[in-house]
Amino acid sequence: MIELKQYVVSIMGTNSFLLMDKDTKELALVDPGEFSEEILNDIHSLGDDLQMILLTHGHFDHIGGVASFLRLFPNAKVYVGEKDVECINDDKLNLSAKMGRTVVEKFPTIPLKDNEEISLGNTKIKFIETPGHTEGSGCYIFDDKILSGDTVFCESCGRTDFPNGSSAKMIKSLRKIAEIEGEYTIYPGHEMNTSLSHEKKYNPYMMSNYEDIY
Repeated sequence: MIELKQYVVSIMGTNSFLLMDKDTKELALVDPGEFSEEILNDIHSLGDDLQMILLTHGHFDHIGGVASFLRLFPNAKVYVGEKDVECINDDKLNLSAKMGRTVVEKFPTIPLKDNEEISLGNTKIKFIETPGHTEGSGCYIFDDKILSGDTVFCESCGRTDFPNGSSAKMIKSLRKIAEIEGEYTIYPGHEMNTSLSHEKKYNPYMMSNYEDIY
């Protein structure tokens, strides 16, 4: 089982998460959009065992703090969907150029394929590809939690009008998530948390007749 602590970082109000396997106390940091002293202090208080940094996609407001944390924890491995590796290293694709704050610091990444599993301590974390917001966007699933990045928001979804975005692929990705069985808390990349059952009921983009409604 994994314990989760949530933070809001960056000028875009990005949700970042610190995960800890309850058995081994190993840590993972998710979407550090900006360096955070609060997160650093919590890593220190939990034993400094930062094993990995998980990225839901390559936009600047989700990767802006990676290089800073890697300088402090150089052994941490960075994971991202295989189709967003290019996005991380391109200031136009990661939107940092658009915001006038170029983020192109290159760091080694481990690309993830659809349905690939990685381990944090004794817990398996599953990555699923959910393109639409970016070509390589993905969600991380473990225990009863889904970290959805900018794919699923409460009763909505992420924008698709950025480079490498696609509204058609976003709809397919949301339908893919809607097919997941069981109940999960969904932790999005911005704004409030929600649940899978709530989204299946109230998120119009997950409904099979979405094209008929809009």
